[in-house]
Amino acid sequence: RCSFKYGSSSIWFRSNFFSQISTMRVSACTVFAAAAAPEWQGLQKLFSSISIGISFKNDKEGWTSQTDGSSPIQIVKTEDGGNTWNQVKNNTGNHVITLGVAARKGAGITNVATTGALESSEWSVDGETFKGSAGAPVVSQDLKHENGRMVMGMPKGICTSSTGGALYTCHSVPFKYPGTGRYASSPSKDVMYVTAGQWPSNTGRVEEGAETTIHLSKNLRIVHGETRRLEAGLLTDPVNGTYTAELWKSVDGGKTWKNLITDEGNFYFNDVHCFDETNCVAVGEGFAEDSKSPGARVYLTTDGETFKVVHTENAKGTESLMTARMLSKTEHWAGGTSAAGGLTAPALLLHSVDAGSTYKNENNGIVGQMITSVDFVSPTHAYATTVNALQQSSLLEYGGNPTPGPAPGPSPSGPHYEKPPCQAGEVKASVTGSTGSLCAPPCTSGTCPTDVPSGVTASPTCVLQDQSGNKYCALECAKDEECDKAGGSSCS
Repeated sequence: RCSFKYGSSSIWFRSNFFSQISTMRVSACTVFAAAAAPEWQGLQKLFSSISIGISFKNDKEGWTSQTDGSSPIQIVKTEDGGNTWNQVKNNTGNHVITLGVAARKGAGITNVATTGALESSEWSVDGETFKGSAGAPVVSQDLKHENGRMVMGMPKGICTSSTGGALYTCHSVPFKYPGTGRYASSPSKDVMYVTAGQWPSNTGRVEEGAETTIHLSKNLRIVHGETRRLEAGLLTDPVNGTYTAELWKSVDGGKTWKNLITDEGNFYFNDVHCFDETNCVAVGEGFAEDSKSPGARVYLTTDGETFKVVHTENAKGTESLMTARMLSKTEHWAGGTSAAGGLTAPALLLHSVDAGSTYKNENNGIVGQMITSVDFVSPTHAYATTVNALQQSSLLEYGGNPTPGPAPGPSPSGPHYEKPPCQAGEVKASVTGSTGSLCAPPCTSGTCPTDVPSGVTASPTCVLQDQSGNKYCALECAKDEECDKAGGSSCS
């Protein structure tokens, strides 16, 4: 039988529940729309007083943290792509200030871990029951799931866990400036990269009365006390030093370390992320008010040794880059803002698909939002946390199918196999890799509904089956004229 094809590539189907429909080879009537590139959109505005760190297992299931400021921070979960969030069912671990979330991607077992300040590290193997981690540092704002392990950056260096976050083993890095470690990436068991740095007003963790202040970057801090809040913008902290930046590498699992970059007076490093052992991206920032060489900068390595500055944002000297993700040897993202705390400052969502030769700020007009973390489910689907000038966190989504509100559906009395949106009982199947889609009613006892759109002569046939064994019907065809051409359908 023929398979669904677009050009010369075999095509899989996805239902509106994102289960794959496959195994049956046919030609069927599908509706094609103009191809649309994925773009960043607001998913949850003013979602929380503090949400930094977000991670998804798949397109729909993910975790982050949430608080209204007056109540304790909670770990929350979504099962519908971020449209609704609920507190996890059982949390016996410490989650005073959650700053990082990481989840194992793909089908199979669920593994989620969190990290943060004041020993706020937890782990879960079902996504609902979270327990306290052992061996984790007191403070960390960075957590990734890489090569089957949890990887955590910390002030002294790096911690890893091969037990899903239950137990961490930590490795100290011989920083020139001790205690300034920030982010880490470990693309394999042996290879580890760690960034470090500080800024002139860096005071780390400060306790004043009932309040504890955690400085995450020069222009971002968390205040925890009777209330919990983020503070972003031009912070007036006392100057007590200078900028320092360090980047270190280990090739023996943290036993020995090699310094790759040391810089003073110009900037400090934030995130680092690797696609493999030799291809990594790192971001840093220095500001015009106190830097000898200001600007938000992107570093790239293709040999695992030489990190080169491939891009700098320095139009006003207020630009910031806090997070980065390497998707392939040639594609990566860097996220931040053109001015922390600026009401109309454009977000920075820098995207390169040519190994850093060129960048495009794909912020889709988003302003007043500082990107604080990002998580990619695939190259075309991602989620991010932000903080705005009102000191509130929001959630963004790249690609996917954000649902701002219910769309009107067809009349229940209409025919089956119609142009989406689909009526109750049908599933919308879209062609991955193209823009074809169809409405597929269930196949009951081997029979299919025969009420088809006007003018259609294609045969309703039980030809689709998902991974759970559920069968669906489609219009089997031989040429476009058999489909609902008036509705934009064609035989493919």
